[in-house]
Amino acid sequence: MQATAPAPLFISSSFAMTSRSPLAATPAHGLDAPSYKFISYMAFLYALLILYGSLFPFSDWTTPSTRLFTFLVTMPSIERADIVQNILVYAPLGLLLVLRLNRNMGFWLALILATIVGTLLSFAVESIQQFLPSRVASLSDLVMNFLGTFLGGVLAGFMSAETLTGKAVAKYREQWFRTGILANIGIAILAMWSLSQTTPLVPSLDVSHLRHGLALLKHEILYPDSFSYAKMATYSLYILALGLLTVTVVRRDRPAMLVFATLVAGILCGKVLIVTRQLAPEVLLAAIVALLLLLPLQYLSKKLNAVSGILLILAGFTVFELAPADAGFSYPFNWIPFAGQMSSLSGLENILELLWPFMALAYFTRSIVPFFRHTEAAFFGGLAVLVILFFEEWYQQFVPGRYGDITQIMLGFAGWVLPWCVGSSSDDTDAESAPPKRRRRRSSHSVGHGGSLRQEE
Repeated sequence: MQATAPAPLFISSSFAMTSRSPLAATPAHGLDAPSYKFISYMAFLYALLILYGSLFPFSDWTTPSTRLFTFLVTMPSIERADIVQNILVYAPLGLLLVLRLNRNMGFWLALILATIVGTLLSFAVESIQQFLPSRVASLSDLVMNFLGTFLGGVLAGFMSAETLTGKAVAKYREQWFRTGILANIGIAILAMWSLSQTTPLVPSLDVSHLRHGLALLKHEILYPDSFSYAKMATYSLYILALGLLTVTVVRRDRPAMLVFATLVAGILCGKVLIVTRQLAPEVLLAAIVALLLLLPLQYLSKKLNAVSGILLILAGFTVFELAPADAGFSYPFNWIPFAGQMSSLSGLENILELLWPFMALAYFTRSIVPFFRHTEAAFFGGLAVLVILFFEEWYQQFVPGRYGDITQIMLGFAGWVLPWCVGSSSDDTDAESAPPKRRRRRSSHSVGHGGSLRQEE
């Protein structure tokens, strides 16, 4: 990923900005604009990922046994998990497309066009799947993909100045969070962690489901031997690191601890309310321990905060990777990218779980490395990340119940690279929309060189 000066792994200089979105606002008034070219690349790569996941394993092509496109006139029975998965897979594509198109056109037109593009992509995928025996072309998939693209585009409306929600979000962000691309990256990391803990985002207030969400608490009280200290350690380290990150993105005149504690409490409640999720006692205890430790650690200097965050993330990831699973079997290393990530909701969760920790590593590193050293930090840090990932994934072949996966290495490295791909030299400053400092001017009553200075009222 080397390139010529000034920076190979991130896009520098100023970007073309429009008034259509708070993303285009100046640092003093709202969110900063990431590179629209970068968003275009991300949308294109994500579309390729959808094609890869939808057509894998690309083998045993055959002529369909029924007439072509009969899937358009039949609606098979579908499960809730399939509905949620098809919506969630296409939602990021809709989000990225609207963000990119909104630069050159109004939000609503961008939403319509993005939805059409996502639907056409889904139609192409379903049409090709007719020739793959391992795949089933389905009208329900097409409808859910359409809905997912649309909802992802609607989500982009929260970042558009043309919508009431976008204006409200921009105002709220300016009041509570620091400005700049680096702060935006930090907020995105917190959002990705939240999604990794609450996917598939489908709540249920059914009494039987609530009992299921709390069942692990009762089970581990009755059977304390099932308590996983490795899981508690992983969550404690991760939550503490995310707390330190929150301190760096919340304005100094706002209670960062309260913001983060509210986020964590919401995640814990979500694990009870959201379908397929359960609140484990390890997570509950880890959150309590991390929040208590964060009380004194929130006052660390900027450099100590970043170094501590880096060490906590690395320690948490190592414990997560090398802790034995319940099953006692060993498995060979998997060299097929995304072989297990594109066929279930747990695969989507796994993608998020691998991206955000390494995005956080890059965030903490970028926050303390001078701009003129970003190239070296990104390049050599990337090499270190690859070495760590490959070693820990390869070693999992010898850990009971675990197996190494090339996908984990790819996702972790992608997580490291992404935060370096947006921003400029002025974006990493510790800027926030704080009240302006009092300026000093020469008193109107002073004359000559003997005039005194007084504070401006």
